[in-house]
Amino acid sequence: MAQAVSILLDQELLALARAVGELRRRNLPVESIAVGPTEVPGVSCLTVILNTSEATADMTAKRLNKLSGVREVKCFPLDDGVARELALIKVRATELHHAELLDVCELFKATVVDETPDAFIVQVTGTGSFILAFIRALERFGILEVARGGSVALPRVPSP
Repeated sequence: MAQAVSILLDQELLALARAVGELRRRNLPVESIAVGPTEVPGVSCLTVILNTSEATADMTAKRLNKLSGVREVKCFPLDDGVARELALIKVRATELHHAELLDVCELFKATVVDETPDAFIVQVTGTGSFILAFIRALERFGILEVARGGSVALPRVPSP
């Protein structure tokens, strides 16, 4: 089962290097990794999705918590949270297929973010499987390039 590990760390390269180094030393099966700023100035969030047991993820979280520059580590099963990924896909778009391509984008709630006479760049967010399904739906148009970001995740809000 996939586990999400959310690591709040000082926004400095050395803290990030220490955290990633710890993951590398443990040779953990990383499915996705993403880093970005948080709502707190000077603090970044490193989100790592691991294909491992809950016990292994918890042990990893304890080791990460001991590192200099790490402020907090949260670990939760991916099923107990919400995870989303971003993808940009450059698609060949002949004039003949514009309407059909836009229909596929609408079906997947994707957005055209750039357009030229012969290509579109489309943005989509969702789970990894949702993005893969969207990419498969676009294959018939001719995919020119794909850029996917790692998943970010948050634990679900507990019910009152």
